Amino acid sequence: MTERRDARPEYRIAVFGLATRLQRLLEIVLRHAQHNRYRYSLSTTRGPGDFDIALVDMTTAGGPETASTLLGMLEDAAVIRVGRRTDPERARDDLLQNTFVAQVLHALNRVADEQIGKRRQASTQAAVAAGLMVSEAGGSHRRPRALIVDDSPTVRRQLVLALHQIGIDSEAVGSARDALDVLSMRRYELVLADVVMPEMDGYKFTRAIKRNRDLRDVPVIILTSRSSPFDLLRGALAGCNSYLVKPVSMQSLRETVQRNLRKRAQRRGGDGGRLSYA
Repeated sequence: MTERRDARPEYRIAVFGLATRLQRLLEIVLRHAQHNRYRYSLSTTRGPGDFDIALVDMTTAGGPETASTLLGMLEDAAVIRVGRRTDPERARDDLLQNTFVAQVLHALNRVADEQIGKRRQASTQAAVAAGLMVSEAGGSHRRPRALIVDDSPTVRRQLVLALHQIGIDSEAVGSARDALDVLSMRRYELVLADVVMPEMDGYKFTRAIKRNRDLRDVPVIILTSRSSPFDLLRGALAGCNSYLVKPVSMQSLRETVQRNLRKRAQRRGGDGGRLSYA
């Protein structure tokens, strides 16, 4: 029978100056923590990059200096300071020796939670800067939204699926008139439009967006089978941000979408809201 793999995040612990008795107690606690949300292991080496969390005994000679050095040297290393009781001449210890067994797992989990939170925050900030996440009021975030405008139901379905794979939520309508109505009611980070549509073609639709103060910063990608230099010129004159000729490869669509989202995020976050177009 195949042994089930432990999928819990693992953190390596290095001890500095910890008494042998406490190290043995730590090993026992970790060995019996099979149902804890994190998995911990003791690192046999203590070099940079060899561990994630350090346990430093503050009561031994050089303990405070060791803790200070670790905090200054290792950017993402977390230091848990172990002491006897609060010393008026030193900041409060994170973990007391007389409650070591009862509290060490809680202290380790707290540090692991903080590290995961920092990584998630950094990842979210990077995604926002790249335009792949959108900040909302109140500090929440969501995936970018795209509006697909094409009179072909088949093309609309294909683009919805393709954008979902890229990480973009999308909605689709069959005409430029419907698209303008939708755009007046809901915010989108991207518009993908065909050229040949009833009532209003993609060029007129693009001009209508770029003339609207509330919509002009939304990138418009024209997707069409028209590929003549004249058609490309008409797209540029209309103000489209990118022009793709069908059939479009998944890689080309991904690169174009991500490039436009990144530029929009940079314009909105880096120059006080002043707009420029690709």
